[in-house]
Amino acid sequence: MRPDVGVAGVAGLAVTVASFPLGAVAEVVAAGAGAGVLLVVAGLLGEADEVDEVSAHPQVVLVDGADRFDPASFSGTACSRLLWVRCQSAGDMLKAADWLVRDGNVPTILLDATGLARRDLTALPASGWWRLKQGAASSGCRLVVLAPFPLVVSASLRLVLSAGLTLGDFDCGRDELRQRLRPVAHQLRHAT
Repeated sequence: MRPDVGVAGVAGLAVTVASFPLGAVAEVVAAGAGAGVLLVVAGLLGEADEVDEVSAHPQVVLVDGADRFDPASFSGTACSRLLWVRCQSAGDMLKAADWLVRDGNVPTILLDATGLARRDLTALPASGWWRLKQGAASSGCRLVVLAPFPLVVSASLRLVLSAGLTLGDFDCGRDELRQRLRPVAHQLRHAT
């Protein structure tokens, strides 16, 4: 891996949809406890004052591996852009992502693996990640995996996030916390 600060949108503080390549798998990894990985979801959905109107179709699918997403913490307008797929296991999460990637009707798919046990995630077959890479390339969608550690062998971009959040930050607004995110981008090279 080599750091690459020239990747669109990740050299600064904002992590946006444009930060992630189309037709590829990207991974967002926590640099440690309190890194703020789930703030990426908030950034991609937007806050009430950032979302202009209710969307007729979802712009983002969240495949929630551990069923931890809290829609009540977002505005109805922001949630109108989201299709939430609730899963109970790492295997179900990977299968749901595979179906969605191959369907190709949603431009951005977030795969949240942060609440799953390490042993369950490392037991996933590498072939499943390569299949997701091929599906994303075929459909042209963005697949962004939120992971507690480097996990995706087929990722073309890895963002390592740190924010140093503590319990003392619990009452801070999401926008303030997102400003504290420190993404470091790594372009990854793999055999095709």
